[in-house]
Amino acid sequence: MGNPDNYTLQRALDAMCDVPGSDSALQARFSVALQHFHAMLDELKLTDEQLYRIAGWLGKVAAQDELVMLCDMMGLTMRALDLARTDGHATPQNVTGPFPKDQVAEGPNPCYIATEDEPGQRLEVRGRVLDASTGRPIPGATLIVWQPNQFGRYENEDDSQSEDNLRGKLRCDAEGAFDVFTVRPGGYVIGHDDTEVGVLMKRLGRNRQRAPHIHYRVMHPGYRTLTSQIYFKGDPANPVDCIFSAIEDHIVNIVPHPERKGYQLVELEVVVEPEPKR
Repeated sequence: MGNPDNYTLQRALDAMCDVPGSDSALQARFSVALQHFHAMLDELKLTDEQLYRIAGWLGKVAAQDELVMLCDMMGLTMRALDLARTDGHATPQNVTGPFPKDQVAEGPNPCYIATEDEPGQRLEVRGRVLDASTGRPIPGATLIVWQPNQFGRYENEDDSQSEDNLRGKLRCDAEGAFDVFTVRPGGYVIGHDDTEVGVLMKRLGRNRQRAPHIHYRVMHPGYRTLTSQIYFKGDPANPVDCIFSAIEDHIVNIVPHPERKGYQLVELEVVVEPEPKR
């Protein structure tokens, strides 16, 4: 990693000292970052002018509140989530997105997050929350769900929707079961054509399409909070999802409902990890 003849890199590494107020863990991580940054400079042969242009561009991205979007479109967010996975039996984490609302009012179980006049394909999502170490249900686990409407719009970015539309919070029953009635969400395009990240994606030949999905979060004392998403098998947008989060672990079967006319059905097992013992 890096050029062994890079004297400046070695000086930057050696400049970190064990003095009052220093953080050895941060120094170790920053050393890795420094080596990668210097390796990038070496490989691209960047001039100081080009380096400062990149820094200025990142400042514009930050001013447009698109740093997270930049991480998402580069695949950094999903890679970080992959690296954080510690239990192969547990449901993997997925991207949180910009629109969670943990403070939404708690409702009953079953939970109806779509009003009767909400347009779209009716959908029931039912399942259980299980313990990754034992496979047993977790009674009373809190489930929060949120999603866009069939046109790909979340309520807090769309004045035509009522407050907390297509959002819900409920507690699992004694068997760890939950039941959510909603409509099938639509996909959407993230960002804007004229922002720094939008222009970058266009110049890279990248689309800004997000595959249709439903977000959910599971919380319970003694367990790690899980934030994840579900995607729908066979949707043509899954392979081109622009933040690479429509992965096989999160793609669910969707079938005609055997009991409710006009509905589709998703059955889901959500597996969460116990907090590590100290």
